[in-house]
Amino acid sequence: MTFRELLSTLWRRKLIIVVSVVVCVAAAFAYSKLRTQQYQSTVVIQIASTASTGGSGTSGTPLVTLPDPVQTLGSTAVEQGAAKLLNDRDVSAVANSVTGTVDPTTGALTIQATGSTPERAQAVASAYATAFDNDISSVVDAQVTKIQDNVNSLDGKIASGAFSQAENTAFTQTVEALLTQEDTITSGAPYSSIQVQATLPTSPTGLSKGKLIGIGLIAGLLVGIGIALIREQFDSRLRTTPDIASVTSAPILAEIPHDGEVRSGKVAIALVQAPQSQVAESIRELRTSLRVIFEDTPCPLIVVTSPEPGDGKTFVAANLATAWAMSGSKVIAVSADFRRPRLEEIFGLQATGLPGLADLIRANWKNPDPAARPSAPREVPADDAVEVERTRNAAFQGAGPPREAGNDPEQTSVKSLLVETGIWGLQVLPAGTQLDSPSELFGSPGMQPVLDQLPLLADVVVFDTPPVLPVPDTAILGRMASGLVVVASEGRTDRHDLERTVNRLAATQCRVLGLALNRVRKASTDSYQSYAFKQ
Repeated sequence: MTFRELLSTLWRRKLIIVVSVVVCVAAAFAYSKLRTQQYQSTVVIQIASTASTGGSGTSGTPLVTLPDPVQTLGSTAVEQGAAKLLNDRDVSAVANSVTGTVDPTTGALTIQATGSTPERAQAVASAYATAFDNDISSVVDAQVTKIQDNVNSLDGKIASGAFSQAENTAFTQTVEALLTQEDTITSGAPYSSIQVQATLPTSPTGLSKGKLIGIGLIAGLLVGIGIALIREQFDSRLRTTPDIASVTSAPILAEIPHDGEVRSGKVAIALVQAPQSQVAESIRELRTSLRVIFEDTPCPLIVVTSPEPGDGKTFVAANLATAWAMSGSKVIAVSADFRRPRLEEIFGLQATGLPGLADLIRANWKNPDPAARPSAPREVPADDAVEVERTRNAAFQGAGPPREAGNDPEQTSVKSLLVETGIWGLQVLPAGTQLDSPSELFGSPGMQPVLDQLPLLADVVVFDTPPVLPVPDTAILGRMASGLVVVASEGRTDRHDLERTVNRLAATQCRVLGLALNRVRKASTDSYQSYAFKQ
């Protein structure tokens, strides 16, 4: 993925990123409001260096053995002493709020205590410092007491007279050494002292509200970008024109841009209702591409279809027929989607009840009489430039009344069932009333006689057919037509569905003319529109 593709992906998935950022920032803000504020107080205790034998400072056996400061801080004696000073019976709760570290250079013990208020944190730190100092004093006192007990024991042996002179001399020397050691220990006190008193904290510990929101913002961006990239990897819908090139070699005949009014149904025939819109221009581009393909074809039968419902095939078919009619050609738009006929609705015709293609197929199937068909092509009026220009700018007036079909149920004439649309040169052949068994109708002997009549009545015939994947109707009709235009919708049509559609049509020997990419967010014609229709 190139950097430009990455930016395009992130922009396309911007809603996911925005939602992720909002959620993470909201969570960070809520946490900053709901969390319990904690304050931290610090006290520093200096531990004296261990005394040694020899008053002159010579090295020797340590006179005082002090325990590890951190272990002493966590001892039961210190914890209970601090809890007693705080008058708090919950010894474990107090202990959990205290930590200690020793400076390896100076040997100083730093005690950090936390509390829900600044005063509580300071009180806990001060209590633990006092309890620690008392415990160190107790350790020293215990060693002094042990020395005194040894001195008293030796004095008793000397006073008893039970030992020889040499033994008494040795006892006397040991007593003198013990008394010297006692004096040295006593003179070295205190072995711990509070170097920095417990501080009164002025602000809570942890991250501030601003930092938490900043972290939430960054986390939201990272999470949103991650989700966007993951969804992009698993999203198989068409997004850009290169996507189509990776699926099929069929050319792109036109890119029809996304239009809100078309999407909402406000604009049905863009060539009439919005002739200067980008959608109308892209339909003209589609018409031009097909004209080049069918340059030497007298009356091409063009099928417009799509992989799945909802891709906009009926809209494209109706507007393509209109564009061709407004260029001076006689056009018949055939509503051949028997399952969901919508072409009549787009042209403002009666939605149901009009006899049409299905009735003609059945009638020709029963009575394939060549005499029932027109024997000569319909005469096309001279190409009057003034008249063509007038019809291009005419307002969309809806449909006129259908031509009289007669009362003969075996009627086989296409001409009798054509319905005027209000657009000069454009007529519609409705789907009909007998719409059951669509696939059988398209594959029946009655279909070809109808197709034989259409070139006698028009210059171009456009069929609106069902989607390819759900039903086989289009594949059947496509073999008898001049070619097919497949409508794919950007952001909706699945790449695999498009590939299956083209392959299925090719397998049934249908001629795929190309693709019309619908609802393109950025079409190739966009940059030209501001110039093309500048007043």
